[in-house]
Amino acid sequence: MPFQQEINRCGKHLGITLTDNDHLDLQNQAIIELKNRNIAGAVIVPLAFVIGGLTTDYAAGHPTLFLFLGLLLSVAILVRIATIFVFSKNTSYSKALWLPLFFWSNMFVAIVWAIFSSTAVIFYHDSLSITLIIILLAGIGGGSMASYCIWKSLSYSYLLVILLPAVFTELLIANSVTIPIGLAIASFLVFNLVQAKHWNEHYWLSLANTFLVKKNAEEVAILNEDLAQEIINHKKTTAEIAVSRKKLEDIFNAAHDAVFIYDLNGKVIDVNATMLHLFRVNKETALQYGMERNFHSSVNSDIDLPGIWQKALQGEDQEFQWNATRKVAPLHFSAQVNLHKTLWGDESVIIATLRDITLQIEAKEAALAANRAKSEFLANMSHELRTPMHGILGYARLGIKRSESISREKLNEYFSLVHESGYRLMDLLNNLLDFSKLEVGKMRYRMKKCDLFPFIHQVTTELTPMAMEKNLSFSVQSDQESIPVYCDPEKIIQVLRNLLFNAIKFSDEETIITISSESESNADGIGLQKITISNYGTIIPDEELESIFGEFIQSSKTKTGAGGTGLGLAIARQILRDHNCSIIAKNGDDGSTIFQFNLPQEERQLTSLSD
Repeated sequence: MPFQQEINRCGKHLGITLTDNDHLDLQNQAIIELKNRNIAGAVIVPLAFVIGGLTTDYAAGHPTLFLFLGLLLSVAILVRIATIFVFSKNTSYSKALWLPLFFWSNMFVAIVWAIFSSTAVIFYHDSLSITLIIILLAGIGGGSMASYCIWKSLSYSYLLVILLPAVFTELLIANSVTIPIGLAIASFLVFNLVQAKHWNEHYWLSLANTFLVKKNAEEVAILNEDLAQEIINHKKTTAEIAVSRKKLEDIFNAAHDAVFIYDLNGKVIDVNATMLHLFRVNKETALQYGMERNFHSSVNSDIDLPGIWQKALQGEDQEFQWNATRKVAPLHFSAQVNLHKTLWGDESVIIATLRDITLQIEAKEAALAANRAKSEFLANMSHELRTPMHGILGYARLGIKRSESISREKLNEYFSLVHESGYRLMDLLNNLLDFSKLEVGKMRYRMKKCDLFPFIHQVTTELTPMAMEKNLSFSVQSDQESIPVYCDPEKIIQVLRNLLFNAIKFSDEETIITISSESESNADGIGLQKITISNYGTIIPDEELESIFGEFIQSSKTKTGAGGTGLGLAIARQILRDHNCSIIAKNGDDGSTIFQFNLPQEERQLTSLSD
């Protein structure tokens, strides 16, 4: 940007920060004034050239050189006039190439004058006619200072180019005429160079001050307009506030929630009509209330109301449930209370809104209980009906596919298995209502001593069709020929069925599901049967090994769309708890998933089993 240094110096001197727009405005103003000051120079320079040539012997003695220099000067003057004309039309000076053109057109004028004056000294150094040319030269040089002080570099360059050649020529000839004239011109040059800086700084400070005065005047005018508009808006707002205040008062009293307005000391300063109706008091009585009386409420001793109040004073919104009392029936009711700090006019207050939620709580609890009962019923039914249905469909499908190729004995076996699964399905339907008793500890158990081997065989046979779909096989391992346990056979079969069904769902294809039994004793010497079911498939994260036994819970790694409601493991654990036994899940070192539970071997051990 031209004149950047001068503009920055002005801003620093005045102690202000100029924006980019301010820089551009100052620059444009300087260029306009530079253009205006050079209009006269476009006329004076050629006129001085003609006078200097005609009033001396230069034009007559050297007409060719005089005409040649006049032609060069005319070209330079025309370019200078063109740039001055562009300055008057173009406002984007910072993006134009006209400033360099203006600079060099002026320098070309100075060069022509330097040639003219130097040759005049050479031709007429013994004649006093040169004095007139030198006077004209000095006049043009001095006049340039007034015109070019805006642009310091142009001013210095113009003076040096126009005067130095004449000085050198005068001193080179060195006679009684040229030496005094050369020294006089040199003194004039030095004086003007010194003055150039002073005039330049004076001009830019004056321009900056004028600019600031004008800018401040514009800003004051804008402020006056804004102030006048603000006064008009204030009057309008005052009228609107009066109307709005009445509307807000109506809304305040019509609100469905009771509203208390407290000062920061906890004293009631206003209430709405809903509050008066809820507590059956008049406004005078209500205004006697205060937060202090509630701090020591015996009915709400579990609520830290002083702490809640302090947080509200600090600007934190508070919400809590409060057991309120009144003098009319019903005397007690539950209320949802919200505390919010805000401005009430010019005063900071705490607004407390209070809503009677007694009926809402009762309705919510009833709805949740009904929904929970429905969901649990549907989930249990869906889960428990699926296993025998798989047995029916699986063996029916095998019978259809092989009816023409298998023996009557095998077909009878299929029908027997279908009948057994159907019987199991009917048994489940008959006992659906008993599952709700399982959760509340009212399930009836028919405990007896029995062999667990046949139960394992029954469940694996029942689930074989499902296992075959994934090419799975069962492996039963035991350290003894029978597995004596004391239990309810039907319930333990259900435990085995749930665990094996779960293992089938989450096993990798073509793997083995192992059911093993091992006799052991606990720390008290009590005999137990440790039953272990392991499979190879999805690994359960260690942090989820306990949570998977919760109702409707599945591991994050087994939510694969394989089905299930998440009740199977929960039911198995509850049945085992009712047997005074426990069940755990863990991950084996070989990548297997293991479920393990204990069963007592004798009746007398039922109440003394340990985990």
